[in-house]
Amino acid sequence: MKAERESRILAEEAALQHSVTPNTAPKSRMSGLRAFWKESAPGLKENWFLMVYLVVIMTGFNSCSHGSQDFYPTFLKDQVGKTATQTTVIVVAGSLGGVIGGTLIGWISSFLGRRLTMMISCVFGAALIPAYILPRSNALIASSFWQQWFIGGVWGPIPIYLSELSPQSLRGLLVGLTYQLGNLASSASATIQAIIGERFPLPGGPHGKKRFDYGKVMAIFMGAVWVFLLVLLFLGPEMSQEERDEEEAAARELERLRREGKTLEEIGRERAGLANVKVLEDEDAKKPATYHMDEVQVDKAV
Repeated sequence: MKAERESRILAEEAALQHSVTPNTAPKSRMSGLRAFWKESAPGLKENWFLMVYLVVIMTGFNSCSHGSQDFYPTFLKDQVGKTATQTTVIVVAGSLGGVIGGTLIGWISSFLGRRLTMMISCVFGAALIPAYILPRSNALIASSFWQQWFIGGVWGPIPIYLSELSPQSLRGLLVGLTYQLGNLASSASATIQAIIGERFPLPGGPHGKKRFDYGKVMAIFMGAVWVFLLVLLFLGPEMSQEERDEEEAAARELERLRREGKTLEEIGRERAGLANVKVLEDEDAKKPATYHMDEVQVDKAV
């Protein structure tokens, strides 16, 4: 918590300042950014490999979404021959599937585990690729719904998965930062698909319009991304049940204190209190006990 972090670091600096110049009053406030950096810098140094893993896996998740959605309306209109209304219906059905699948599969991950749930979604999503591409009838409505269901399914546990893997001091930073970096890295998905599409040209459309087999392109791209995600999730880390129980106990304690009417700032300062006391005790222990020497010498003289 922000208040706990700032209180702890303020106490450490106050103790250090008191040990150097005992009669000097400590600073009354400390910059929140400075407190954040002092606590987060060691975490970034120790967990850099985890951060790289999170960015890479978020690149895969974002590529999964882009690969299945960016060229799908073009595929439906130019290659399947659907009207604008039919294309809209199919795309909206897929969006509804993504919302429902993300919600339900995210909830299921609380029982089956984050990685296992997402890996199952990867398997089903890959298996549905032919149904997402090959039909030329209204069966594409169901295909789009279920394909996006499992794409939403791999996204459902992602927020809590990122939070659980991130160190507590970096949790607010890594969740958003790794998502945005992954989104940035996946922004080339449409360009990659367009380049692949040039290798699979179709007969020209009306007025000489160039057409490409984007169905095949999406099948290749999505198949590669599903396998990529499956391997990463299989090899990746996950919070243990013991760690999850500790987080749950801490959350319940926080809610209990909130029900007692305490603010988040008060709770944070109380949590930092024990650490503050320990810091001051350690500093006092380091001071030379010169004020005892006279008493000892007097006792010896007597």
